[in-house]
Amino acid sequence: MNRIRQALAEGRPTFGAWSILPGPLPAELLGGAGFDWVILDAQHGGVVVGDLVPMLQALQLGGTPAVVRVPWTDPPTIMRVLDFGAAGVLVPMVNTPEEAAAAASAMRYPPEGIRSYGQTRSTYRSTAEANADVVLLVMIETAEALDHLDAIAATPGVDGLFVGPVDLGLSLGLPLDFTASAHPVVDATDRVVAAAERAGKFAGTISAGPEQAAELVRRGVRFITLGADVGYLRAGIARDKATADSLK
Repeated sequence: MNRIRQALAEGRPTFGAWSILPGPLPAELLGGAGFDWVILDAQHGGVVVGDLVPMLQALQLGGTPAVVRVPWTDPPTIMRVLDFGAAGVLVPMVNTPEEAAAAASAMRYPPEGIRSYGQTRSTYRSTAEANADVVLLVMIETAEALDHLDAIAATPGVDGLFVGPVDLGLSLGLPLDFTASAHPVVDATDRVVAAAERAGKFAGTISAGPEQAAELVRRGVRFITLGADVGYLRAGIARDKATADSLK
């Protein structure tokens, strides 16, 4: 069974990181770090579809499932990243149940969906096994999505709702904020958790680090990113530079 699905079925929270930098080496480092999963970011990161096969292979060397954030609700791209071996797909800017249904349909083979058969790397023994195993998360990051929250959550084939707090805050008329601490964003995240629970799904989001992740777990979030390769690199550089400067 997909490790992500197994952990969620057991009711425990899972933690991962973003892979923003293209190429197999950063993916290999993240894959060996012990995360429950890693998101390969083909929306805002430097990763493009052509980078995915070696990056997926590198993650799998470390035994880490990969979730690919695709650029949009584009069925051909969703199908292709699954063919390459992604365990899950994260679809941004899903605002309506119709958009959620389009993403869900692309995830699964008939009769549950419209996915075309062409497995490049997967080892699933049947289309039924693949349909049951892959994981779809749709991103809730606009005021419009909040208006359709229960309908999106109830869409067959959607496994989880993932709050994009920065874009959600902007959509709600708030200034740019990377902390997800503004009351409207906190309230919206709690609404997403409640809607997911009503539909028998799970909720995920981005944390600014372990401390915020602990708070999110207390609030019922079960799929949480802790950081990104770019952030970890910047933090390491800044720490060592500050140490060197203190010695001058």
